[in-house]
Amino acid sequence: MWYDAIMWNRKVLVTIFIIFVLLQPLWSISNLREGPLWDPFSSTELLKERNFFRELSQEEEEALKALEIDLVTVGRGDPLYVWFGHTGLVVRDKRVDRSVMYDYGIFSFDDGFYKTFAMGRLNYQVWATSALARLNQAVSSERSVTKLKLNLDDSATIETINFLNFNVKEENNTYLYHHYRENCSTKIRDIIDKAVGGQFKGWATSIESPYTLRQLVMLHSAPSPLIDWLLNFLQSGEIDGPITLWEAMFLPAVLEKALLNFEYLNSAGEMVKIASDYEVLNEEPLGVRPTTRSEWKSTTLPTFLVALAVALLLRGLLCLSRRSKVAKVAWGSLTFLIYLVLGILSLLLLFMVSISNHDVTYWNENLIFATPWLVVMAIQALIYLFSKTSSLKHFKRGNTFFALLMVVYIVLKMGFPTLLGQQNWPAILTFLPLFVANSSLISKRRS
Repeated sequence: MWYDAIMWNRKVLVTIFIIFVLLQPLWSISNLREGPLWDPFSSTELLKERNFFRELSQEEEEALKALEIDLVTVGRGDPLYVWFGHTGLVVRDKRVDRSVMYDYGIFSFDDGFYKTFAMGRLNYQVWATSALARLNQAVSSERSVTKLKLNLDDSATIETINFLNFNVKEENNTYLYHHYRENCSTKIRDIIDKAVGGQFKGWATSIESPYTLRQLVMLHSAPSPLIDWLLNFLQSGEIDGPITLWEAMFLPAVLEKALLNFEYLNSAGEMVKIASDYEVLNEEPLGVRPTTRSEWKSTTLPTFLVALAVALLLRGLLCLSRRSKVAKVAWGSLTFLIYLVLGILSLLLLFMVSISNHDVTYWNENLIFATPWLVVMAIQALIYLFSKTSSLKHFKRGNTFFALLMVVYIVLKMGFPTLLGQQNWPAILTFLPLFVANSSLISKRRS
């Protein structure tokens, strides 16, 4: 009697644990999250009280004759964090022949970088450094470098420089980084908009971007398929809605191109181009690194074909495993590795959605089928190597459940595209072939 009671209680506890693991992602996807963290050093907060239009003193008017503001744009680099390029404002003082670069992209790998990055609370800084040294660094890294001069009203030029010097002070130079809303490019975009009285934003928000935020990122990440898949997997439908040119200027190259096309009404009542004296300071040599794509292309079909090939391989090895020890070991090893990796990625996504401040992961539909249970399924596949046929039955049941769940999800996604609008087909068509191939849906023959 006591043994039966213990076994019954164990089954109940295991069942409760399984239900919890399966429902945790559903809780995460439906959990109403707060918006972005408030940052007193965001562009909106720092710029709202600044006055860029005032009478200049005689001393300021005299100094203005020797001052010039340039926008410098640096192309793609090698580490992931510089795949999207870089930008900075350079102030040149002809009186002392000195150029200072104001750079909003400074961070350090020290001081708990990885912890703050994981939590989505990454602090960046703005520094004033030697423009010559920074440009030489970019050239030595074989990155493209371009420059254009900003034509601003006199008072706006002085106040832009004053604001930059205010922003680099130690008590003001740290801000909360956000890849799409607060980065090296958007910071400068917001300063320029303030310098022209909001005309830049008014113009840019009237122009629709041909691509979403996700697609703009993929222009840079697509040459590296694994990183591209991972970035798409982790980010939710928050980056799939239509955007304007204003939002697209989180990319330095887009900001530069926008400025080259922008005209504004100056204080004299004249329409003038804000950019002039465009110059290519350095060209990236051909073949140094993967180039940024000029047009977006869907990766759904290539991803599906790769996933299908892997799924067919696993299915073939599983069928042969009844007769071949080698096939059994190969299937168990490959399946364990694949499901373990996908399970760990699911745990990472669950953490980012549930705990971190990475708001671009919130409401991620991938949590419907990418769950921590994949780790359990990986262990079940490994146990099968030791002739535990019951573990294979449990493994197949799990795959059958998730295959059917995904079919229901896909039907709902196609029926309610507005509600389930996340562009996650590469992820869907990565998981679905694996679940089907390892399920009981194809063959009812007992193992």
